[in-house]
Amino acid sequence: MRLEQAKRDYYRRKAREEGYRSRAAFKLKQINSKYHLISLGHTVVDMGSAPGGWLEVSSEIVGSKGIVIGIDLIPVRPVAPNVKIIQYDITSEEFPSKLKEIIGERKADCVLADLSPKLSGVWDLDQFKQMELCHRVIDLLPEVLKAGGSCVMKVFQGKDMESLRNRLRTAFSRLDVSKPDASRKESSEIYMIALGFSGQVARRSSQDAQEERQSEQLLDSSGFVQP
Repeated sequence: MRLEQAKRDYYRRKAREEGYRSRAAFKLKQINSKYHLISLGHTVVDMGSAPGGWLEVSSEIVGSKGIVIGIDLIPVRPVAPNVKIIQYDITSEEFPSKLKEIIGERKADCVLADLSPKLSGVWDLDQFKQMELCHRVIDLLPEVLKAGGSCVMKVFQGKDMESLRNRLRTAFSRLDVSKPDASRKESSEIYMIALGFSGQVARRSSQDAQEERQSEQLLDSSGFVQP
């Protein structure tokens, strides 16, 4: 058995043994063990929460005095009394007001974004869509995350990653890149760990916007990149 296959099987088995819905739970456990982003009594917003492994871990950490809010396009089974789940599209215009309705004036101490688009198998398209989801989360941070708070964001490595990194650098006092041991080595995913939120985010530059429009134009209606 290859080492990577053995590691996948180990975390899959460990998730079953400890009662977690997915081995992804150990990614958050490992990140939080290193950075201490989530603590007892915190408010956590988890965007892209299905199937619920990160909700389970967050729920355990924040305890009965904390609250965890999970958002996903697909239904997620209930987790615990301190977890609220809403089925919603974070890219919709109504989402900010819907989220505000749920959390009220209590902004999050930590925003988790383990987001992935519906994968087409066409790398350029999938990576572009994932970057757009990440930028959407950054746009939402002033409404959702308290000053001094933190954010964990999954990123597919590739084109346009630098513009995302730059926006996070200007919005937070510290930005690290992490690949937890529970992640597959061959996977393109990495996690950006942002600490010390300033309360504001920079708008996307005109150059970035122009490049993104050009990227969109390269994607035809079937989802394939035109030559």
